[in-house]
Amino acid sequence: MTVANTGDRRLAVRRVTILRKGCADVDIQAVALVPPGTTASMPVTVPMAPGTSPGDYPAQVQVAGMSRAAVLRVEAELAMHITPRRILAEPGTHDVSIVAVNEGNVDLPLASVTRGRTSDGGKEPGPDVTLTLSAPIVLGAACTVTVHGLLEVPPSLEPTRRHTASVPVGLADLEVIILPRTTAPEVTT
Repeated sequence: MTVANTGDRRLAVRRVTILRKGCADVDIQAVALVPPGTTASMPVTVPMAPGTSPGDYPAQVQVAGMSRAAVLRVEAELAMHITPRRILAEPGTHDVSIVAVNEGNVDLPLASVTRGRTSDGGKEPGPDVTLTLSAPIVLGAACTVTVHGLLEVPPSLEPTRRHTASVPVGLADLEVIILPRTTAPEVTT
């Protein structure tokens, strides 16, 4: 925000008030000392409700008793996480439930089927681990959803190695860990 001092004395700015139709007034602390006949730029961050869609919003800004029209610009924020982030699996098909949290302000469609290539740390990648959601999901801005699906781990993985796969779930990754397993019956003594 730019503040112009058209007076003949220094202007001390200590707060800015944002007025929006249908919203409570917001007082924001701001600090600027503007000499007479000059302008000063001040960064101003206005708190908005979580999930406010990207776009421009008309407002009024009051500084030192003066009111001016303003536009509040909300940028797109892409942020999400899942819980759990890591799961332990073995070859076969498994029911999974994941809590997906959209921390941003843009709706996020989650693909019904996603795959992650397995790796055992060597140069060559292994076969894919597949996550199939039980229903198509659009994770709304600032929303939390429990996602259910099936995780398929290929049986062809080398049983004496640990394998990992990173399966995309929207903007997050589900890390699947497949531990070495016994190929012969265990002998107890």
